Amino acid sequence: MNIYLNKAKSIALLTGLLFSGMSCETETPDPISGGEEPIEESRELSIALAVGSGSVSTTYVQSMADLSEGNISFDGFGFEVPSSRTARIFTSNDGKSLYDLDYGGGRVYKFTVNGGQDYSQVSETNVEYAIGTTNPRWTKIDDDYAMLHNVTTERIYDEATGNFIKTQPTARVMSINLDNLEIGKIEEFEIPVSAEDEANGDYVFRIDAPIVSGNKVYYGMGKSGYDAATDARKSAVYNGVETLVLDYPSLTNPTVIKSGIAEAKGATNGYRTPVCHLDENGDIYQLITVADNSADTYILKISNGQYDDSFSFNLSELLGENTKSNGWFYVGNGIGYVPYANTDLGDTGDPVWAVARIDIRNNTAVKLNLPDKLWLQQYQNSVVKDGKFYMALAPLGETGNVYIFDPNSTSADGFTKGASLQTGADAYYIGIY
Repeated sequence: MNIYLNKAKSIALLTGLLFSGMSCETETPDPISGGEEPIEESRELSIALAVGSGSVSTTYVQSMADLSEGNISFDGFGFEVPSSRTARIFTSNDGKSLYDLDYGGGRVYKFTVNGGQDYSQVSETNVEYAIGTTNPRWTKIDDDYAMLHNVTTERIYDEATGNFIKTQPTARVMSINLDNLEIGKIEEFEIPVSAEDEANGDYVFRIDAPIVSGNKVYYGMGKSGYDAATDARKSAVYNGVETLVLDYPSLTNPTVIKSGIAEAKGATNGYRTPVCHLDENGDIYQLITVADNSADTYILKISNGQYDDSFSFNLSELLGENTKSNGWFYVGNGIGYVPYANTDLGDTGDPVWAVARIDIRNNTAVKLNLPDKLWLQQYQNSVVKDGKFYMALAPLGETGNVYIFDPNSTSADGFTKGASLQTGADAYYIGIY
């Protein structure tokens, strides 16, 4: 069975005036988080390919009910998702709607998934003015709402001496109704700066990967640094692991919680792979992206609004490799899958990626016997269907496959190969939705 779909015409992007309500440093353009939702057996699955590994790439999707066999190609086929850069997409729980953030264009789209290449636009909304940038991040919270978020920063100086004091970050967050793309609650607030960060010249420059548990929403944070002597940015000194917490759905009362596990250090905002997941008990498990390649990759636990310092999962230690990851996928009953770069061989921008099956309840990790030369830096999403976990994996520039993993198997070969995947030069699969 070959699956070849006609390319749809690109949707023209409307442009607007740039938001200019603040005089400050705006985060440099480059989601996602949340637990895997139950997936209906009959739902359509959308598979996505990005063409261009640089800062600008084009995203194509096509949908099908069965990924277990056949040949999937985007060579001249597929629906082009409107985006100025790599599209940030989500689907509804039943797979019948696709949501797209035009990152760089400041618009959000909703499409009906009709099968194959047929995606029909239902609505679109310009979020640029509400969120204050054409480059916000966004995350689907549930089947009803998504969150958009952005951070701007301002240098604060002593009025009397002119000496630099600190960099003050300001966050703007808003909800959007996925039914009609109506903009909901919008809040803006200063992110607290600790005395330690102020002394180091560090500050939060990005928030992302929100997840809701109870009446709180938890935001991961990424930091940068500023050297006043040279007037230049520098790498932040992560002295631990922190998360921004807001009341939900009011999006008020910002506070920061910090882990007490001294060995765990790094960012909590991830990149495009989900970072946080809720387990069956309502606890949050959060992967930490290390700033230093010699540091270990941890998964930590947030319970009842605070870090549970009795729990820590050290991926590097369990695998016997130096690892760096942008996120992970939770499939249930303590089992998850972690795409990671082996930093003994290179960095996240190199094709040195692998996937590990982990068990956070039994503290085990197994590196799966997958092809070499994987590059998963921009991998966005994977799904569970009929009790199996699906990923689209292809070595750079080579034929790949849909891999169907058995979460009950502890074997490094605990998977079967599904449909073959054609890629092409400088093209890569970013997920199954």
